[in-house]
Amino acid sequence: MRKTIVCTLVLVMSALNLWGQMPKRKASEFDYQNVAPRRTEFITYSTRNLAEKGDRTAERYYVPLEYRLVDAVAVESEQGVPCVQRNYEVELPIAWRDRDVFLHTEGGPSERIVYVNGKRVGAARDDRAPAEFLISSYLGDGVTKISLVSPVEPDNRPAEMSEPNPTENLFLYSQPPVRIHDVLVRAVPDATGKHGVLNLDVVVSSSRRTETLSVGYDIYSPEKELKYYDLREIEIPYGKTDTIHFQTNIYGAMERLWSAESPKLYDVTIYTKRGRIMTEYLNLKVGFGETTFDGQNIYRNGKAIDLRTVAYNSATTRKQTEADIKALKREKYNTILVSYPQPWWFYDLCDKEGMYVVEQANIHTNPKGGDISRKGSLTNLPPWLGEFLERQKATYYRTRIHPCIIAWSLGAPSGGGYNMYKCYEWFKSVEHDRPIIYSDGDWNTDIRIEK
Repeated sequence: MRKTIVCTLVLVMSALNLWGQMPKRKASEFDYQNVAPRRTEFITYSTRNLAEKGDRTAERYYVPLEYRLVDAVAVESEQGVPCVQRNYEVELPIAWRDRDVFLHTEGGPSERIVYVNGKRVGAARDDRAPAEFLISSYLGDGVTKISLVSPVEPDNRPAEMSEPNPTENLFLYSQPPVRIHDVLVRAVPDATGKHGVLNLDVVVSSSRRTETLSVGYDIYSPEKELKYYDLREIEIPYGKTDTIHFQTNIYGAMERLWSAESPKLYDVTIYTKRGRIMTEYLNLKVGFGETTFDGQNIYRNGKAIDLRTVAYNSATTRKQTEADIKALKREKYNTILVSYPQPWWFYDLCDKEGMYVVEQANIHTNPKGGDISRKGSLTNLPPWLGEFLERQKATYYRTRIHPCIIAWSLGAPSGGGYNMYKCYEWFKSVEHDRPIIYSDGDWNTDIRIEK
């Protein structure tokens, strides 16, 4: 494995450093599209055991592309922008043929255009939040060729909207044509404050035919005691999505509320069936309780949080990040301020270890000459509003169900202006409990938390 990693790095560095010695060919122009999935980030599993363990490496419908790099070659965009094209090859199992196949990209050196078997699939600019592409229609028999084209140098944008990213999460996964599309979970006290209420929305979709699907779930306490289960049927029209809503009281939840001091998590496993055949499993770690804001203080379960903050971004591995978070806990920190969206497992670790997080969108623009006024900032150029909003939405939807998230930051200090005002308004339309933060804001910040 070490040899493979070294070879991969050599290929990429060769593409960057030996530009003049490499053959050049044209790539399609950089017509960027934001393709953030706007949903909770997850993959489903083929067995309950794998879902509960979260073991992606053993899942037969998951293929990482990290070690499938064939070469990295120099190309140019039609505008003459120097680029690197990284080419991957993978032969998908026969069992994938009757399933919907997705390419997940996240991280990497910069923005990227995606090609599958020589055909342009789409593009994404945000190099932190995930982008996903449905690629089933681009597949054929035999080896699948996937290419990612990224600029070597910054393009002619007014300012950079990202920071260097040394990590990448690139993989293929597949789901049945009738599948779990999204989940939303809210585990809060009931009206009396004596018991917990689990509200679970499972969004299901069908990409190829009208189908009847059974959707069920069960929930186990932190002590592994089964508390409740349910199963319902739903007919999903071809090409449509629908939602099954489950709601039930969970007795004893008020004695097992999640907080940084007591990070108790329930296990919720969602599953689907076609007839008698189990088709998908998804496991969620759920923390009961509420994060609220009264205009001055952030509360967890009615108790004001004594914020002890530290600036931290995940290490390149889960193991090292877990060790870092435990070390921060020992130093009495209870709140992490990140600089951009983190890998999916970072939030799982914060849920598990008991660490609050102020999540931040991937916006890092540089006001002209250090001028943070509206006239000197990219945040005040309305043509860029779509880009700003896409990054906020990608950040919000992927992690909104994690109990560790106690506030949302609109981005790094990037000046004031119209775009950040509209981002704040959008956040307030979807988030009614947790505060919104922007360090360069005036009226468009609820609270100020310094790093």
